[in-house]
Amino acid sequence: MHHLLTDTFHTVLNQVWTFAANAIGGSPTDDAVRAWLHNLRLDITAGCFNYRPSSGDPTKLSLHSFGIAIDWDPLHNPHQRPLTKTLPDWWYAIWANNGWSDGRHFVTPDPMHVQFATGA
Repeated sequence: MHHLLTDTFHTVLNQVWTFAANAIGGSPTDDAVRAWLHNLRLDITAGCFNYRPSSGDPTKLSLHSFGIAIDWDPLHNPHQRPLTKTLPDWWYAIWANNGWSDGRHFVTPDPMHVQFATGA
């Protein structure tokens, strides 16, 4: 991940953790929070930095090439039509509230993809 995104990335992950802990209720252990997140497959990533062409326009570099995009649980949130996703709406909202956007709105939906850029 690009070093300038460290703070916002940590903020998002901390907010996801807090959401999970609140959803469990009480005073859950770290292991309980990890298990809850694992159950939703929110701990599975396909990575961030990958120097390659954009899948939407091979004449341009992917935002992954700059370390400003990350993919989550690609097996269950494929880059395809129609939109098929398992990532929860609250999860996307946390990213959006911290300045990130996602690929659900792409011509070919890419729900695994979150990026710190709005013009792509």
